[in-house]
Amino acid sequence: MIRIRTGASWKHDPGLTASLSRAEGPARVAAARAVVDALAIEVDGIDITSGRAEGALLPSLEALLRAISRVVSGEAHATVPFRDGELELVIRRRGPSALLTVVTLARPSRVLARDVEVEVEALAAAALDAAAAFCRELGEILPEEAAREGRRLRAAARAIRRAEAPAPRPRGGGRARASRSAAPGGRVTCELELSDEEGHLLAYEGGRPDLGSLLVPGRLTLRGADGTPLALVPGIPFLALRDLGAGVDRLLAAFRRGEPRCEIALARPGRGGVTTLVLDLREGQLLRPEGPAPCPPLELARALAEAAVELGHLARARNPRQAENAHLADLESAAAERLAHIEELVEGDRPAEASPGADRVRAPSARATSQRPLGPGQLRRLAFRRVFQLDAGAPAGPGLYVRGGVAIAAGAAAVAAVERSTGRVLWRAPGAAHAAALPGTLLVSRGGALEALALRTGRPLWTEPLPGPSAFTALSFAHGPFLVVGGGALTALDPATGRILWRLLPPGAGRLFAAAFGGIVAVGADTGFVYGVDGTGRVVWRVRGPGPVVRPPAALAGLALVLCAADSGVGAVALALDPAGGARRWEARLELVPSGPPIAWGRRLAIAGALAGDPIVATLDEGGAPAWTVVAPLAGPPTIAAAGALLVARDPAGGVVALGREGTVRWSRPPPAGAPAPSGAVPPAIARGTVLVAADGVTALDARTGEIVGAIPGVAPARLAVDATLGLALMDADGLATGYRVATHLSLVA
Repeated sequence: MIRIRTGASWKHDPGLTASLSRAEGPARVAAARAVVDALAIEVDGIDITSGRAEGALLPSLEALLRAISRVVSGEAHATVPFRDGELELVIRRRGPSALLTVVTLARPSRVLARDVEVEVEALAAAALDAAAAFCRELGEILPEEAAREGRRLRAAARAIRRAEAPAPRPRGGGRARASRSAAPGGRVTCELELSDEEGHLLAYEGGRPDLGSLLVPGRLTLRGADGTPLALVPGIPFLALRDLGAGVDRLLAAFRRGEPRCEIALARPGRGGVTTLVLDLREGQLLRPEGPAPCPPLELARALAEAAVELGHLARARNPRQAENAHLADLESAAAERLAHIEELVEGDRPAEASPGADRVRAPSARATSQRPLGPGQLRRLAFRRVFQLDAGAPAGPGLYVRGGVAIAAGAAAVAAVERSTGRVLWRAPGAAHAAALPGTLLVSRGGALEALALRTGRPLWTEPLPGPSAFTALSFAHGPFLVVGGGALTALDPATGRILWRLLPPGAGRLFAAAFGGIVAVGADTGFVYGVDGTGRVVWRVRGPGPVVRPPAALAGLALVLCAADSGVGAVALALDPAGGARRWEARLELVPSGPPIAWGRRLAIAGALAGDPIVATLDEGGAPAWTVVAPLAGPPTIAAAGALLVARDPAGGVVALGREGTVRWSRPPPAGAPAPSGAVPPAIARGTVLVAADGVTALDARTGEIVGAIPGVAPARLAVDATLGLALMDADGLATGYRVATHLSLVA
């Protein structure tokens, strides 16, 4: 006996029933379809879903009715998803009966019920009764919407009643077996066996995701390098390999971080609990009750990924239409990416080959703002005059870009270019979700499209579909394509047309950081690898770093300086590479978590950050040897800027300290009164011997003494830029852009 019931807790929720009663128009329809509760499928009084079939009841009932109608009309099987796909009900036809299988895809994946046999007619009647009962209950609160939604359910029900119950189409069965013995030279392997007597794979007719056709019984046998069985995993190989794939991801992450061990959990057949594979990563052993067995972690990861690829090959060989099955395609593509990442870990560093373009690889030299004093003697007073003010709306990315005498404000309300000296608006365009400035071009994303605007005129150059997420960073090769970085991918675009030239997805990477070095872009990934990529998309060199890359590579002293998280989780590691060939120049451990990019300071490198809440400033010499590390007298992680022989650090509240060459404090300033709570520090800007500090207002300090020589009240910049004339461009967190220039200055000659 089968019975299908809907939960009743939604009727006893006063807040829900009140919102349903108050809803009007389209909101009433949406409210009716959003009623969420459990759906119990009881066979002989037992809920085969174990109470896990939850979701929006109207869509779930409609999907159930339509799945039953497909099976009644002659399809071999149909699937009903619950809980956003975390639970699936597979209905399989066998003569006058239906076999019900319930699979939970929340890891570890498990078959909650397998081939529970019920009569097709009884299943259809139970589903129709459940739909009618729920519509009656909903009609007590929303009679109009219940009638409207009832029409959808009745249409699905009519499909069941119209369908005849023909004899199921014959499907070829038999045993499908794929095995891998120990590889030449001896390494860990995973042997895959499938037993498809009922023709599950052949039942798939293509065109849609289908889990039911992949629930083929079988087993996986993990063997050591000498062929000795290490572990046996019976059940459904597709589900096991899906969970093992997630376990491989954890294994690789643990291996990169240098963790001592890793555990991979697998569900036992039925409801028999969990089996855990425990790996000693340092000794390269699988820890078993009968004793440890040799099992190098990367060999195990490779064997499991190869088994997933083999399952895909076998399924397509049995039924070529399986190539259209998204469940199988996801398993294969993830396994292929893992194999590529494993190969990188095994191979390690790969230096660059000699290439004709090597002479174009150079570290870009930043243009230093003039530090020549405004006048002879000691600066005593500065006065600023506002030149322009523009509200662009919520900042689109950084929001403010300065290119020569032009300031570009990009926000949700508008994108506009302003002449900094006069405040004249040069051009204006609609707002954007994100923006990034490149030489001669501003890239903006809006409405799923990427648009290029000419920096000088604002003229649209081209519009193409967005190649990745709406938030991105962008850079360009020397005389080459634009590069959009986001979503773990690098996409090269033709600057003239926006056409995609190539796309690179480093294996296993979820986040990338990039910086251009002429004809090479150095790309750091959260997998710990750093890649040198040329304008054709070729990986010229590859280096495995000491940990996940945490910031874009910086061009310092002719090198690419990469900051990586330390494998211990405390501090960071600075890795210096030759951008042309990827050669390691030096590596230095830092006892801090960086709060900003490293900067060049004379013949030294300076890095700021924090450790256990203490603000830290550290310096290294050109060879990577530590010079000094000090705990700065500041409140919170600082940002830094070089002011000649001084290093100026600023904390989130606006406090400032200047350090000398030996790390001693030369002068300091407390945060201004009324400063906002620490939420992030805008780096101090240095120009013409003046330090400009943004907090509650902008304060101008004499770089030599720290004395206040000017101020701009009433602003709270989140972005600040200064030029050689001490002209300022500011943008606050709300997207209000303002520009100032020096009105007067007073200097005293001693």
